[in-house]
Amino acid sequence: MKISVFPTILLIIATVAISYLAYDMAHTHSDPNATIVGVGTGISILITLGSLLSLSLKDSRLNINMKAWSGVAFVVVAVANLCYAGFGVSMPYYIIVIALLMVIHLWVVYKLVLEIRKLK
Repeated sequence: MKISVFPTILLIIATVAISYLAYDMAHTHSDPNATIVGVGTGISILITLGSLLSLSLKDSRLNINMKAWSGVAFVVVAVANLCYAGFGVSMPYYIIVIALLMVIHLWVVYKLVLEIRKLK
């Protein structure tokens, strides 16, 4: 498993921009939990974009699987975060849904990394 530096810098910039967008959307609707939405968006986008852009696995087949899964997870997480920020859904629902999405995403990436270790 290898982490690339330049894509990591780009993903941090993209994460900050998307997080600020979610915060601003929530803050526009006078949501008292706008900061939680901004931070939650930042963490979830950083995790999904990190595995999409920065990580690369040695086995090309598993690397393609990880990139495809991370792309799908990024789209789902981004849409979920922006919907929660825009529509002002109850905070417990937001936290539960985003946490479950992150657990599923990290579990799949973990399993792919374990497959690489088995191939050695």
